[in-house]
Amino acid sequence: MHMKSRVTLTINPEVRHLAKREAKRRNMSLSAMIETLLHEATSNHRAAISSASFSQRWQGKLKLENRSDRRFAHLAKKYELS
Repeated sequence: MHMKSRVTLTINPEVRHLAKREAKRRNMSLSAMIETLLHEATSNHRAAISSASFSQRWQGKLKLENRSDRRFAHLAKKYELS
């Protein structure tokens, strides 16, 4: 079970009023409605991250040592790491 955290939002009073009305129409709390909307807004991003391959997620995050080893030079050339 995940614990929830409180978040403070600053919004226009008219927007708050309309949002509360919409939440009531959906038979949910304003907090639940905002959580649902944020979940939907971030679902594409989460899906893109989870579908990316290991190499795509780590691309550009690791620094290679500049070695003079023949094997390293061969792999660097093979995988275009230079």
